[in-house]
Amino acid sequence: MGLRRPIKISKEKLTSLYNHPLSAIQIAKKFGFSKSGIEKKIKQLKIKTRGNLHRKYSRYKKLPFTGSLKEKAYLIGFRLGDLNVYHTNQVIVVRGSTTKPNQAKLITGLFKNYGGVTTTLAKRGTIEQCVYLDRSFDFLLPKQDSIEAWIKNCPLCFLSFFAGYFDAEGCVTIHRNSRLNFAGFEIQTYDKNILYQSWEQLKKLNIYAPKPAVSQPAGYIGKNGVVNNQNSWRLSIFAKESVWKLLNHFGCLLRHEDKRKKLIKVKNNLLKRNILHRGIKVIKLNKIELPQHNHQ
Repeated sequence: MGLRRPIKISKEKLTSLYNHPLSAIQIAKKFGFSKSGIEKKIKQLKIKTRGNLHRKYSRYKKLPFTGSLKEKAYLIGFRLGDLNVYHTNQVIVVRGSTTKPNQAKLITGLFKNYGGVTTTLAKRGTIEQCVYLDRSFDFLLPKQDSIEAWIKNCPLCFLSFFAGYFDAEGCVTIHRNSRLNFAGFEIQTYDKNILYQSWEQLKKLNIYAPKPAVSQPAGYIGKNGVVNNQNSWRLSIFAKESVWKLLNHFGCLLRHEDKRKKLIKVKNNLLKRNILHRGIKVIKLNKIELPQHNHQ
């Protein structure tokens, strides 16, 4: 019979982690202990349990979600791309970590009218955020590699979802070659099914792109030394007419300040590509109306 490894962690450290807040099971995974062992340590050190922490959360005024289905779809897309969400009985806790100030600004803007948002700068240089919401935000809890049916059944809801997911995971980029620069949109993620389902939905809006493909295989080691534990997938949209349609469709739905600014470069690039077409199809750069909201 083996001996259990003793849990050597100070009261100050454990209290800080538990009040951040992490759950007992999250702390256990972080340090390689059992959930029951961490709970026993919390009790041994007389740290206030999660039930009492609700008093801490209660100082933040929390209002129920009152947004439209379009807003809900955007939040789900952004959550699946960038946020960690869990609940502590009465409270939905949303956590975000980023190195980009405008990403943190976006998270604050999305939730500040519904609950408390705390923002801290970690020693490693990341911006850490916690948002405390009421249980009407339960729709943010599921973390699945799939788009819900009600979102796919409504073009405007899907575009809102795709805008949220793109704000979290996508990039506006320019590919360069010897003849001309090509501006377009790319998303690289582990969420293979979300990319495939998005690709199918975009086709229904006459926005065409190559099928999503593996961009970095499992086992790939990035420049930062991080090893991919699964395949990374990419969806790229660079065809001139498709870029123009998507620009019109979801340009007004994007909320990330950095990405919105880059849309001007995309439009200017399309104008230039139209002038220097060199045998390539010239497209009409007319304004394209958003699809109607048709959720039943």
